[in-house]
Amino acid sequence: MPAEFYIPSASFAPRVLDNTLHHCDNFFKRDLELGFELVGMSKTYADRLEAFRKSDAERDALVAQILQDYEELKLKVGEISDDYRNEVASRRMWQAKAATCERELEQAVSQQKQVAVSISTSSQGYGMGKEGGAEAAHQLHKEVQRHLKAIYPDSNVDDWNMQVWETVVQVVLNLSGLATKLQSCGIIMSPNELLAFGRSFGLAQPLFSFVDVGGGKERADHKLREHLRLYLRIAQCKHVFFAPCHDNGYLPVLESYRREHSSRMTLIETRPAEPGYVELGLRRIQMPTLFRSDNLPGGPVKSMPTVALEAPANLAGMPNAVLSPQPKKLPNRTGLSTQAQNAAIMPKAPSPAPSNESNGSSWATIGKNGGSTKTINIAPQKKPSRKYILVNRYSERLDEDLPRTDPAAENRFQKRTETYGKHCNSYHLLGRCERGEYCDYQHGEKLTAGERLVLMHKARSLSCPKKIACADVICPYGHHCKYGGGHCYFDRCYYADTHTMDLEPAKRIYEDGSEEWLPNYLEKSR
Repeated sequence: MPAEFYIPSASFAPRVLDNTLHHCDNFFKRDLELGFELVGMSKTYADRLEAFRKSDAERDALVAQILQDYEELKLKVGEISDDYRNEVASRRMWQAKAATCERELEQAVSQQKQVAVSISTSSQGYGMGKEGGAEAAHQLHKEVQRHLKAIYPDSNVDDWNMQVWETVVQVVLNLSGLATKLQSCGIIMSPNELLAFGRSFGLAQPLFSFVDVGGGKERADHKLREHLRLYLRIAQCKHVFFAPCHDNGYLPVLESYRREHSSRMTLIETRPAEPGYVELGLRRIQMPTLFRSDNLPGGPVKSMPTVALEAPANLAGMPNAVLSPQPKKLPNRTGLSTQAQNAAIMPKAPSPAPSNESNGSSWATIGKNGGSTKTINIAPQKKPSRKYILVNRYSERLDEDLPRTDPAAENRFQKRTETYGKHCNSYHLLGRCERGEYCDYQHGEKLTAGERLVLMHKARSLSCPKKIACADVICPYGHHCKYGGGHCYFDRCYYADTHTMDLEPAKRIYEDGSEEWLPNYLEKSR
């Protein structure tokens, strides 16, 4: 069926057009409104997007700042950690050192105890001279130890291997003044005896000293006061022995110490203590074997003149006999022999003069009828020193050091050598030469003491064939290198085989074969 087309009428068309236009208008109006709405939404999203972008940027910046701050803090924390570890290590190190020092200090305070002995008087219980000084030092050390055992019964004062107790002794005196006084009293024959006594006293014990302060009592007082003040302030000084009881001048000094240091002080009485010392209440002891209990005589002891007396009946057969009266007897410590203290029977002779060889000793002259006289020295004769050699602990010979030579003696010896030739060692040093007149070296006039010392030095530079095995006490030659292995500067030393030997003297071997250990070596090896 063919299609049919509807053709509206003329009246219908305007309405349709109006409706269409109305609908189109509405449509476009809605689209416009929708467009405006979309445009508004678009602006809102853009703003929000921009806001998000700003927020992201701020967040990124914040994160970046946080990361940067974190890295900086991380570095600072690392540095602080390193500093902390260093401080911990340093603190532990110093704590360990402090603990070590405290232990050492406690050990030193508990073990190293010194005993100070200050003496302002002279030892008179022993003979003067070298042997008397050494014996006095030994006995004083022994007495101090004995009293220390009584004062400190719980301490081992004899443990010298640990060197726990060391005794320091100071004898303060006017050497020349005391020597003159002792000589005037007849206790010594020469001031040199007191000098030898003091030197031997100091050498016998390594910490003993014989201090000469010269004339003036205030010098000795000042020295003793300062020593007392020093030792009482030292913690290691366990005890102080002080011998001032014959002089009231020390009472004010001791008064200031007696309250705080009374337990550490002991006074040594040489004679009965003055009342002021008794009132102090300090411990007092006596050492009668070492110190005089009475004062020295006020004036010099003059020798009594020889007086002619009536001869007893038993001397009737001796014409012109004279009885020398017995002088006042002195204590045994004066050193005079008992023969000199007894009466001496002498034939009367015209004013005999003392012999130059007597040196002020007692003497007696015996003669008959004014004839030829013979001088007899009855003073005690000094025993000749025994010859010896020094050896180390392995019995290897050691050479004693020779004194230094005098330049003037060296010049004289050199001129004599240039004039007469080289000197014979055997003749000038030993007093004999087996070759006699057939010797190739110069004998002639004896050398002086200074020139002989020069020759001894030259002979010492020659090597003994037996070296360290030599036992000849008068051998003048060298037996080992005097410089030792560490100090010898010779490329070819004659004593190279002795460079490693022990050079410390340990004992003496005398010419009769007897041996004696050196006290210093024994004390050191204990």
